[in-house]
Amino acid sequence: MRTITLPNGKSVLKPFNRLWIVLPVFMAICIGFSFVIPINWESISFEQLVVIIKKMFTPGGTRTWGDYFAFMLTLDDEIIDTLKMSLAGTLIGCILAIPVAIISASNVNKVKWLSIPVKFFLNLMRTIPTLMWTAIVIILVGLGILPGIIAIALFSFGIMGKMLYEAIETVDMAPFEALESTGANKAQAFRYSIFTQIAPIYISYTIYIFEINIRSSAMLGYVGAGGLGTVIKDNVMYRYDRVGATIIVMFFLILIIQILSNFVRSKLQ
Repeated sequence: MRTITLPNGKSVLKPFNRLWIVLPVFMAICIGFSFVIPINWESISFEQLVVIIKKMFTPGGTRTWGDYFAFMLTLDDEIIDTLKMSLAGTLIGCILAIPVAIISASNVNKVKWLSIPVKFFLNLMRTIPTLMWTAIVIILVGLGILPGIIAIALFSFGIMGKMLYEAIETVDMAPFEALESTGANKAQAFRYSIFTQIAPIYISYTIYIFEINIRSSAMLGYVGAGGLGTVIKDNVMYRYDRVGATIIVMFFLILIIQILSNFVRSKLQ
C-alpha cells in the first residue's frame, strides 16, 4: 500500500482495493459453474435475439409506424393504474413505518427487549422482494391492482422503517432532552426536536422508494397485479411490437419520474 497526502497535509496509507481479489474470485466461480452446469450453447441463438429485438421496436406485419405510436396512446389507463398502485402503496407503507421506526430507534426507545425484535422484523420485511409479496397477496385477495398496492406497501414499510430508524439514531438529541427537561412529554419533544431534523430526510426517502416502486410495478403486472406489466404479459408470445411499444412507454414514464424526483430532492438538500 502506498502513502497518499490528504488536502490537510496529513499522510495516510491508501487502503487496498479489494476489487482485485473479488473480481478474480467471482470470475473463477462463474467459470467453475459453467463446467458443473451443462449448457447447450448451440441452443442459444443470438441471431434470433436480434430478430426479436427488431420485431419489438418496429411495426409488426402490415402495421405502420402510425399504428405503432397510436398503440402507445391507448395505454393511458395502464399508466394511471401503474402510478396509482405505486403511489398508494408507497404512501401507505411509508406512513405506517413512522411509528415502528420510532420504536426501533435506540436513542428514543430505551426498552431494548422491544426495539431489538422490531428492528429484526423490519430487516426481515425488507429482504422480501415486492414480486414475492405480490404472489403471496394474489393468493389471498385475487388479481387486480389491490394486491399490487398491498405488496408495494409491505415492501415500502420494511425499507422505510429501516432507513428511518437509522436516520433517527443519528440526530442531535440535545433539543429533545432540553424539551423533556422543561416538562414536555416524549411525543411533544419528538415532534418539535427530532421530527424537524428528519422531515427532509423522510420526504427524500419517500421519493426514492416511490422511484423503486415505479420500476418494480411494471413486473408486478406480469404476475397479475395490473398496470403496464399486464400489457406485456398479454402480448409477449405473439405481438412483440406491442411489447416493445409498452417498454418504450415504461422507459419514458420512469425517466420523467426520476427527473422530477431528482429536482424535488435537490430542493430538500
